[in-house]
Amino acid sequence: MNTPTIKEVAKAAGVSVATISRVLSNPEVVKPVTREHVLKIIEEMDYRPNVLARQFRTQATKTFVVIVPSIENSFLRGVVTGIGIEAEKHDYQMLIADLHSQPSLERYYLEAIQQRQVDGIISLSTKMAQKITTHVAEKYPLVMAAQYVLDSTIPSVSIDNIAASKALMTHLVRLGHCNIAHITATPDQIPYQDRLNGYREVLLEHNIKIDEELISFGEPGILGGYNQMWHLLAKQKEITAVFAAGDTMAIGAIKALRDQGLKVPEDCAVVGFDDIDLSQFWFPALTTIRQPTEMIGRTAFQKLLALIQNESTSNVHEILPYELVIRESCGYFL
Repeated sequence: MNTPTIKEVAKAAGVSVATISRVLSNPEVVKPVTREHVLKIIEEMDYRPNVLARQFRTQATKTFVVIVPSIENSFLRGVVTGIGIEAEKHDYQMLIADLHSQPSLERYYLEAIQQRQVDGIISLSTKMAQKITTHVAEKYPLVMAAQYVLDSTIPSVSIDNIAASKALMTHLVRLGHCNIAHITATPDQIPYQDRLNGYREVLLEHNIKIDEELISFGEPGILGGYNQMWHLLAKQKEITAVFAAGDTMAIGAIKALRDQGLKVPEDCAVVGFDDIDLSQFWFPALTTIRQPTEMIGRTAFQKLLALIQNESTSNVHEILPYELVIRESCGYFL
């Protein structure tokens, strides 16, 4: 990512900076021999014309990038929709970098923003390298949506995942559950870590022993939830309720319980997180946390635009409201 400067190229070619600029912007005015020599040095040094100072500082591309872990994630699609709606109001074009299909795109677009090929980045990726992200955000417009970086001043928009998971867990406890399992993804992803912390906090607040064997880590998604539920059931421990850290994992867990001959919620209650479209149409309809996906996206772009325009922003870490949606999957009474 250490692209040579125009001065370094000029020095290596033995010409002036002005000559380099003319070769790149008006090559016809440069002598052919000089032009070919300069172009050879540019190629050898891997110097990119895009980083010319005139474009670097005076021209906006009116284009930005949204980095997503996987566009197949229905929750993230809702956030991206909100970003797009707000961006269209300001005549900005949105590029989507789907890391699921091409993981290398993350570094590519982080480099692109430094070259001013794009005006800014909104990241929905919880796995972006923190050091790289922080380094870029110190100088270039970068906002995080539906997540944040710990101990960082990078602008972000999300809900309070700890409080939201505590609302779910408190509801289960009030229904009389004390043997509650937790299905989640890898704890290095901050939203999942926060939801796990909320799970633990409610158990401690209600003097319920935390059984680490009832906490399962695995892949997110329906298959991940299905496999994790099978893994928990194989331990033959008493489980009366399951808190899945995502709706798709919850749906997978319900399928696994059914395949074991168990009824939801009669034998085991299940709750999820995110309120994706499928949640209300699944059987039984899923109790979950509804995130304001479109508003997260719109707010994230508003923050990005403020950074692009060098405007001050209040509430660096914007926390939006969530809603506990109670449906049939956890039952209403025990």
